[in-house]
Amino acid sequence: MALPRLWVPVLAASALGGFAIFLPALCLAQSSEMEQLRSVVEGLQQQLQKALQRIDQLEKEKGATSDKIDQLEQEKARTASRIGQVEKSVQAVQSAPSVLNPAIGMVLDANVSQRSKTGGNFNFRSAEVGLSASVDPFARMYGFINGTSDGVEVDEAAAVTTSLPWNLTAKGGRFLADFGRFPKVHAHELPFVNEPLSIDRMVGGETQSDGVEANYLFPTPFFLRATFGGYNKIGEENTQVDNNKSRSWSRFTYLGRLNTYFDLSDNHSIELGTSVAYTPSIRLTGPADGGDRMLNGIDLTYRFQPLASTVYQGLTVGSEFFHNSQRFAFDSAAKRQQAYGGYSYAELKLSKNWSTGFLFDYAPSVSSPGKKTIGYSPFITWNMSEFNRLRFQFTHVDDRVREDKNDGGNQVFLQWTTVIGAHTHGFLGR
Repeated sequence: MALPRLWVPVLAASALGGFAIFLPALCLAQSSEMEQLRSVVEGLQQQLQKALQRIDQLEKEKGATSDKIDQLEQEKARTASRIGQVEKSVQAVQSAPSVLNPAIGMVLDANVSQRSKTGGNFNFRSAEVGLSASVDPFARMYGFINGTSDGVEVDEAAAVTTSLPWNLTAKGGRFLADFGRFPKVHAHELPFVNEPLSIDRMVGGETQSDGVEANYLFPTPFFLRATFGGYNKIGEENTQVDNNKSRSWSRFTYLGRLNTYFDLSDNHSIELGTSVAYTPSIRLTGPADGGDRMLNGIDLTYRFQPLASTVYQGLTVGSEFFHNSQRFAFDSAAKRQQAYGGYSYAELKLSKNWSTGFLFDYAPSVSSPGKKTIGYSPFITWNMSEFNRLRFQFTHVDDRVREDKNDGGNQVFLQWTTVIGAHTHGFLGR
């Protein structure tokens, strides 16, 4: 249906009026949205700017850290180089005998004695000079020159390796063979005045030996060491063999020893060792005396060392037993003799300066085991310092052997031991 011509102008006017009314509102809405968009863009730009600044800062910090790492690496390299130079310098010094003087020390051991059978005497027992130093990075050397009332002799002079593989150590020269515990200890180092008579008779005194010896330290969680050696003889006073005479290899003495140390607790420890010295053939008076000699020993030491007292208080109890099996010649006939002997002692440390103890000694004659000497010796020690010591000892000896008239009766000793220079006994002094 067609609209009347009258409505056309009216509708046109109405449309124009409506557009005029809504146009400003539409423009206002678009302007508000643009402002919001502009605000969002500006916020994003600010955030982006901050992010870029943070990235720049991180890049700078990373560069600084890299510089620090480079500096540390360079300093590490320089330090390693300096350490290498120092080690080379130390090795050069150690290998130059004219530059590094050896450590030197001296021990004076003297006493005054009163024996019921022979009377009194002032005894100059020994003046021992010790020297030790590194030879080079592969060995060290030590020596002891001992002067007594009988003369002067080289007591020990030996070289010891320091860099063998597989926990091995080798020693050669004149030294105290690794037999037992106290047989390889100098007299002034003992916790009592005199060396036990059982050591003198069964071992031959200190285990002085000319030969070679090797030690192997087992890779165990506790200390365990094996020793093997070959010597002209064992025993400074052993007169059955002459060091100056050549002989067949069957007349040398060969040694094996195994010893260990371990802690029972923080305050208690045990040291245990077993030794054997075998001489395949000994000839003294002729073919009738050509048998072998087997000397066995076992030593046990218990220590109570309270941690709270460091090393100034404690108790040490030790024992050592020997068995000698040897054939002797009697009137052109040979007879094998079995002799058993040994000693036990206890030492109580009362303080830094004072200690006291007791020694029991059982010493048979190796050629006539039925004859024996038994000794009982209480003693007290005053350590005036680490380098000056006085010891008083009373000994009662029941002697059935009668080899030496000094061995019997009651005996009183006052021992004075002094040290100058470098002199240490290490673990033995605990």
